[in-house]
Amino acid sequence: MQSTLGAAASTDSDEELLHACVRGMGSQLSSRDEAALRRWWTIQQRRSHLLATELLAQREPAWTDALLQHRAHRHAFFDELAERADAREFARFLLENWALPPFLRLVERAMHAQICDVSRAALMRNIRDELLPTAHAELMRTLMVAIKERAGPGLSLDLGQSLIDRTLIFYYGYYCDAWNLVGSLFATEMMGHHRMLKMGAGLTRLGFQPSELEFIRVHIECDEGHARDWMESVLLPSIRINSELRAPIAAGIATCLVTSARYLDDLSRRALRHRAVQS
Repeated sequence: MQSTLGAAASTDSDEELLHACVRGMGSQLSSRDEAALRRWWTIQQRRSHLLATELLAQREPAWTDALLQHRAHRHAFFDELAERADAREFARFLLENWALPPFLRLVERAMHAQICDVSRAALMRNIRDELLPTAHAELMRTLMVAIKERAGPGLSLDLGQSLIDRTLIFYYGYYCDAWNLVGSLFATEMMGHHRMLKMGAGLTRLGFQPSELEFIRVHIECDEGHARDWMESVLLPSIRINSELRAPIAAGIATCLVTSARYLDDLSRRALRHRAVQS
């Protein structure tokens, strides 16, 4: 089927795989679904190979700058959210990401793979911050209720191939390669601050109240610190112990960036089409 997120329609097999991954959280995939997820990964690995190779040619501390300079980090779609998107566009953007795995589940999976105490302590801090003083999941529910009320009924949601790919990278790490997941989570934390600033600006522009935007405020305050903690207390100590971890971590970073950029490109094209219809 044709996707409103771009010319590339999602394949039935990849969409079915995504649903299987969602259903399997907390347990295991069937051997058939795991094989399909690994086949999906081989395609994405080829697409992100150049960036992963560039990362591996650098020392690990330089990965932070490389990530911040990648176009996915300050993508034009975030300016769209800040300056032009209406409540229905915000709602569509957030609701279409229904399949993203719970962040706590991902961090817990990464923690179980850790090989040193300092890394485990860092991820425990991240988990604690997700739960206290108010669980971030609860703050997100408050935000989503407010956005859905403003957006009203009749939203048309899409599940295009770029969104499926951007989501499956986390499931691949969860089910198949925890150190790849470490790379994807590090990239996500690094990009979170700018994304939240832009979302907060857009939602404030639309008249949302501070009490409704507490999820945004908390993440603006904590994402940069979490990202530093991932680098200094998870990536660096782990790689010092086992240098073979560099490759899966770099692959996770690279594929997270590449799939995010493709998804954001599709969102930008859809926003332009929306503007053209309105004018």
